Parts: sequence; structure tokens; C-alpha cells
Amino acid sequence: MTSNQTIHPPSRISHYTTLKGVMDIVDSGSLWASNASFLNDKAELLHALAASKHAISLLSSKKALNAWSSMLKRLSAELSDGMKTDTYVACFCGDDDNLSQWRGYGGAVQGVSITFDRPKLALRLKRDKAKLYKVTYAKFSTASKLRDALAGELSDIAELDEILGESSEAARYDDLLSRVSALLPKFKHIGFKDEREWRFVVQKNPKTSELGFRASGNKIVPYIVIGAQKVRLPIHSVRVGPGTDQDLTARGLQVFLEARGYKVPVRISDVPFRQ
Repeated sequence: MTSNQTIHPPSRISHYTTLKGVMDIVDSGSLWASNASFLNDKAELLHALAASKHAISLLSSKKALNAWSSMLKRLSAELSDGMKTDTYVACFCGDDDNLSQWRGYGGAVQGVSITFDRPKLALRLKRDKAKLYKVTYAKFSTASKLRDALAGELSDIAELDEILGESSEAARYDDLLSRVSALLPKFKHIGFKDEREWRFVVQKNPKTSELGFRASGNKIVPYIVIGAQKVRLPIHSVRVGPGTDQDLTARGLQVFLEARGYKVPVRISDVPFRQ
């Protein structure tokens, strides 16, 4: 069966957040996965949607996929209408001191990166059915890469039909929509390539009681809680981003983390970034 997960992810991945974000993550023992339709940069979603439409048109033109043609066209139309409500993402970076990530805070708040042991975090998020994807940065080749990924998903559904018995068209469509929606956050425009981003993606239609909401600029962003357990998170280290009084910020973080049972190093950014 075709797999869309990257074979060799890094042993450590870093989540960029604020001081309050660090405190919330540590105190709750969990992470927030935000609805993909409310990602920070609307351009990245539009890029992925445009690429998906092109990829679907490329697939639909293949005679071997005639049986999927109407389903793919319907999928394209619904994606264009913004039907991505069941996709939630938690974003990470392969680098704990990344200039592109720090720039996202723009001096308004103090940025902090939390570095996790990736295998342990992936195991913790397994019960939430979170899949780790390496973000692919591309401009002209995105559609072809997405086309190949979609072809793999179609193959997977067909293979499941052979094993379990052919499912209804409605069930196959719901499965396809879920798979494609999960793929879209994997692709971003090449202009973001310095972010070196990884994403845990969760496909879920949460109950109203499972939804949380946070304010982000002029948006109210829906999110779900993932990885919630009573045991401590697999935090490897923490880094204070560019800002004023970094040493004082680092000392405060160290005291807070030790009080919560985390004996991990707290470092200061080496990036020469002027806010």
C-alpha cells in the first residue's frame, strides 16, 4: 500500500510559539492543532487549492481513471468552495533557531521554540491519528507532485475495496475527500522554503464540545487538542527567540519548567535578527 508519510523525518522537531503558548502547552500536557482553513497565510491555502485543481484535471484526463472522473470533478468543486473543515494541523520546524520562523512574530510578542523528541511525540499523537508530513515547497511542480500523491490515494482506496469488498460511492467519496484534504497542508509556495516546516495533520469532524477557539489577529481560529496525557511531554529543549532581555526571559522559563518537572536546557537564539 502506498504511503504518503516521509520515511526519514528528523529525530527532533521544534514548535514555535509565544511565552504564553509555552505555558499553556506545558500546563495542559497537550498541543493545539488548528483548522487548516485558518492558516496564517491565506496564500498558501490558495496555492494548494489551485494545485489540487490542476492535479485533479491531470488525473481526470487519464483513461485509466475514468471511473473516478466525476468524483474528482466534484472533489475539485467542493475544495474550491472551502470544504476543508475536517483538517487540523500542528506546525513544526526541523530547526529550533530559524530566522523565517522568528520573523513571524515581528517584535509584537516574544517568540519561543519548543524542541520535541519526534519519535516519542509521534507515539503520543498516535491515538489522535495524527500523521507527520514534511511540507513540500514548490511553484510550478506542485501540481505534478500532488497529482502523484492523489494517484497513490486512489490506489489505496481501490486496494481497500479489493480487500474489504467494494464500498458505496458515497463512502469512497468521503474517504477520498478526507485523504485529499489531509494532503493539501503538505504543499506550500516555494517562497516559504526557508521555514523547513513539518506538520502533524489530523482528519477529524469534531463535536462542538471538542472545539476550542483562539484569537489570531483579526481571525477566530478553531482548534482541537491533541496529545493530552497526564505524563509530561517529550520536550528536549527550549529556545528564547530574538527580543529584549533574553537572559531574563530564559531564566524565567527555566524556573517555570523546573517547577513543572521539566529539567531541560533553555537556550537563547543565535540569530542576529533586529526587531
